[in-house]
Amino acid sequence: LDSSDDLILVDAGGSLRCYASDITRSWPLGATFSPECRDIYAVVLDMQKSVIAACGPGKQWEDMHMLSNRVAAQGLIKLGILRGSLNDILEKHVVGYFMPHGIGHLIGIDTHDVGGYPKGIERINVPGLRYLRARREMLPRMAFTVEPGLYFVDAILADARAKPEIAEHIDFDAVARYRKVGGIRIEDNIVITESGCDNLTSCPKEIAEIEQIRQVAYN
Repeated sequence: LDSSDDLILVDAGGSLRCYASDITRSWPLGATFSPECRDIYAVVLDMQKSVIAACGPGKQWEDMHMLSNRVAAQGLIKLGILRGSLNDILEKHVVGYFMPHGIGHLIGIDTHDVGGYPKGIERINVPGLRYLRARREMLPRMAFTVEPGLYFVDAILADARAKPEIAEHIDFDAVARYRKVGGIRIEDNIVITESGCDNLTSCPKEIAEIEQIRQVAYN
């Protein structure tokens, strides 16, 4: 780390009475986010808030991943990183080249707890979705992580560039401007209730909150 514009990402969590937590926060090395980091952070935060608001009993976990993809695509289109029809971008799983992992996983005695794939349920072999740690209905008292992220990984983006049907939806000049962001992830832990979900994570994550903390630390 050699610039105040660099980001720190910490994925960690303590345990209580043998139950795990798994929390991620991303923050600037300096007192404030750079404009590019702020842009990407805002999209990731929108992704997470949208998914948490949608979680509830009877809903399918993979649908939460697809919701995060939709919010990500909308945000990346606004930033000029993605282009073309939103429906085409979603159908081709273009966001999977920027979020190459699932939206989250079950959490309990184990950080990556069991039960994500009931018997007979197979993985979906498309970018992003193939790495889902759960494909199942959410039920009351189940606990999940919600951890969207957006990343600029050279090897993954080279793969996207090599596929014309994917590359046509990516502005690689814009990608070059945002490449220095590296990656941003925000992760909270939720428990499903009878009517929705409760967020168990209280760590600051709003941009203003993080910058207020960093200004105190930086000065």
